[in-house]
Amino acid sequence: MDKLSQKRNLSCIQVIKTLQLLFQGNYSMSELIDKLNANEPDSIFNNSVISKYINTCRFYGIEIPKINNKYYVAHVPFGMELSLEEIELFNRLESVITMEFPSKCSKIYKEFIRKLSRFSDKNIVKVSNDCIHISYEIFEKAVAKKRKVKLLFKNQTVCECIPLQIVETDKKRYFKVYYKKERMIDINRLSGLEVTDNKFVSSYGGEQSVIFRLTAPLAQRYEPREGENTNMNADGSLDVINRTEPKEILFSRLMRYDTKCEIISPKSYRAEFQQMINDTLKNYEDLN
Repeated sequence: MDKLSQKRNLSCIQVIKTLQLLFQGNYSMSELIDKLNANEPDSIFNNSVISKYINTCRFYGIEIPKINNKYYVAHVPFGMELSLEEIELFNRLESVITMEFPSKCSKIYKEFIRKLSRFSDKNIVKVSNDCIHISYEIFEKAVAKKRKVKLLFKNQTVCECIPLQIVETDKKRYFKVYYKKERMIDINRLSGLEVTDNKFVSSYGGEQSVIFRLTAPLAQRYEPREGENTNMNADGSLDVINRTEPKEILFSRLMRYDTKCEIISPKSYRAEFQQMINDTLKNYEDLN
């Protein structure tokens, strides 16, 4: 065997050792270095080497976020097949153990669930106080990748929606999502979060920019959102260039501005928005 092949085989083994350790627990870089070198005759693991091995795992689809300076295995693409019903069953079992059994049993069960989740085939994160930061990370990643999420509620319902952002108000945090309309979901209502493979369409980054015009007095008090630019016209109206919002969410918002708002471009959006208004008016007529 030549030296190059030996080097490649050694690197493969070291990647597997790194991943194996991460399956056992959540560790900082310094902890990974100490634990990996503990079983080696020489100190061959360092920050640069381990970072390279972790990035190798990420390249092959293994989700390893870094949160609070610790690395987590959040999802493996070749893991166990778990249905949403099975995941909900685990959550209900945890509730029973927490209420009916000693705290030691609850601690053992939670450790079991943490280990099981690392081998799940789904990008599902349990929403609880001990891993809430992972939930935030996964939600924000879904927003960045424009992928829909499934919210698993404690009442056993499941909702697939478009993730928008994490909002903090009155010292509470919410997942802001779009499901038929914009909604603020109290994180305490959730037991789990899954990122799906379904992508949602937005007008971000060089795709479709939307220009809408606002008239007074709304034009004077309008505050641009993130990803929007504005231009004040001589007649006092305001042109807003929006590049970030998904079409469904934008239309829902613009409907609230009533006659003070007009879509200027693109023409396809203008026509679709006009049809939405006509359909809404027709629905009201049908009620009379």
